[in-house]
Amino acid sequence: MMYGNEDYMLMQRDPNRLVKLIVSLCFTALLAVSVAFNFDYLQFLDSVFTTAIQGTSPTPGLEHFYSIITFLSSPVMDGFWVFIAAFFLWGFKYKVPALWALLTIGSGGVIDLVVKQLVRRHRPPLHLGVDNGYSFPSGHVIGFFFVAGVLWIIVLPLIEHALIRIVLKALLVVGLVLVMLSRIYLNAHFPTDTIGACLVGYSWLLFAEMLYAQYAPQVARYRFVVHTKI
Repeated sequence: MMYGNEDYMLMQRDPNRLVKLIVSLCFTALLAVSVAFNFDYLQFLDSVFTTAIQGTSPTPGLEHFYSIITFLSSPVMDGFWVFIAAFFLWGFKYKVPALWALLTIGSGGVIDLVVKQLVRRHRPPLHLGVDNGYSFPSGHVIGFFFVAGVLWIIVLPLIEHALIRIVLKALLVVGLVLVMLSRIYLNAHFPTDTIGACLVGYSWLLFAEMLYAQYAPQVARYRFVVHTKI
């Protein structure tokens, strides 16, 4: 037996979600093609924003600060944050949402690797030695985007106090911006790599929401998630 019913799901069916997905995919494809063919306008934009973010010369304080941000948003840490969220969701009987959170970030990591292999953009010159693989999209940014998305979609709605929800949402937005800035400041990615990560992440979250709205009631009937809320 499951608590509640389909009318009280965390993610309701929404016809606008498909429209958002199509628009997001169009922007994602446009940026990916521009990056793959190394269009001049993209080089110009990357150069302007990189110079603005890095300044004339890096400072040890900012470099240390952004290195901490990078560590906290690494793929391993992203998995850890979502696992913690899923653990508490499961404990409070939100078992299907907990499974959705784990599957979303796991499959999102696969999507990130697939897009990297399709676009095959090399990292900026003099990038950090600890970074490897292709540059577009930024793995750190897309990973944190999924963490923030999971919290935004299935954790924050469970908080009753409206002011706390607003503050936490603002912190998630600030956190995402800091992760994007850190990858550019440390010369690990071009600015458009971070924007592309947000577009890919947003598209995949929309698709994952559509799957949840469609199949959560059926999954909730399985014995291993008995007494689940959806």
